[in-house]
Amino acid sequence: MSRWLSELAANVPEYSIMEIAKYASAYRAEDMVYLNIGEPDFDTPGYIREKAIEAIQSGKTHYTPDSGIVELREAIAKKLRLENNLNYSVDDITVVSGSQEGISVVTQALLNHGDEVILSDPYYPSYTQNIWLRGAKPVFVPLRAENGFQMMAEDVEKAVTDKTKAIVIVSPNNPTGGVQSLEQLKAIAEIAIKHDLVVISDEIYEYIVYDGQTHHSIGSLPGMLERTITQNGFSKSYAMTGWRIGYLATPRELTPKIQEIHRATVICPPSVSQYAALAAITGPQDSVRRMVDEFSRRREFIVKRLREIPHVNVAAPSGAFYAFPDFSDYTNDDKALAKNLIKHAHVVTVHGSGFGELGRGHLRISFAASLSKLEEGLNRIEDYLRKNWPEKFT
Repeated sequence: MSRWLSELAANVPEYSIMEIAKYASAYRAEDMVYLNIGEPDFDTPGYIREKAIEAIQSGKTHYTPDSGIVELREAIAKKLRLENNLNYSVDDITVVSGSQEGISVVTQALLNHGDEVILSDPYYPSYTQNIWLRGAKPVFVPLRAENGFQMMAEDVEKAVTDKTKAIVIVSPNNPTGGVQSLEQLKAIAEIAIKHDLVVISDEIYEYIVYDGQTHHSIGSLPGMLERTITQNGFSKSYAMTGWRIGYLATPRELTPKIQEIHRATVICPPSVSQYAALAAITGPQDSVRRMVDEFSRRREFIVKRLREIPHVNVAAPSGAFYAFPDFSDYTNDDKALAKNLIKHAHVVTVHGSGFGELGRGHLRISFAASLSKLEEGLNRIEDYLRKNWPEKFT
């Protein structure tokens, strides 16, 4: 370990999703099936690309206002008001360079050394990394399959201490696909108000829900707008992962310092990406509906196919585009399983323990891949299990 690294940097947890991707890249197998990355396999819709090209050709390639072009912030504020019942001021919208920057900026703005942040287990690893880098401590509450992988208010209440600063809610959830019910959000809101806590509401998968599920924004509940940071973006719903564009909607008392940290981090978000995002949010939404319809078909397939494999347990995800099957009847060493699937079956998934202790024995399988790739990948997984645990198939 380099003597120049800070103590926090030297001990920051590894990002499990990239860790397994690096492992897979070492094999360079032409027939590798990638079911690991949370990236839609669709191209960015044409009307969005066209507006980006227009922006380039008209010279809109310079610095913009640090918090984003006003037209985009106005469109975001309107969207939040009409779709989410969130009445943030335009001045409290900050356009960021993707959700990862948003997580970084928010944790820098909120957390002191020794603060505690309540989040789920399983969790999205960027949150634990950024909490750690601020010298703060993540405190985990369980997501259970029998509760639809929801964060339950009674568990949140038990986790609160005099050091608690914030609650992180990711709904729809990565990696489990759980979607918070309005009932649970109301109960968690009461806890946040009672203990004077900030809520970070990550809603990046809000449009990707199934079986009549409805996404709810906790900031729309009474007394919550002034204590909720709503984080969202364009990567998942508009197939814009590489454009690196998202946004924060923040309480007025936090906005100035959040925007100052954002300015110190990136100066401003990418100009061309902002015009693309403006086209996405104000243009036709048919492409979003088509993508979600296709994700729904893939979801039905992957759940059915996994349930055909003996001793694999899987709950149908309510949102996002991940299945989180339990392979613990085969092995609890899910990391070894994920690596062996890469090495021997040429299928890339992500080990569940990379998302927390309660992910142990699971794999996260992304269905943001074509049906043909899903079918091939799942066939290979079953063949590998049959070869190594033949007794499970008798």
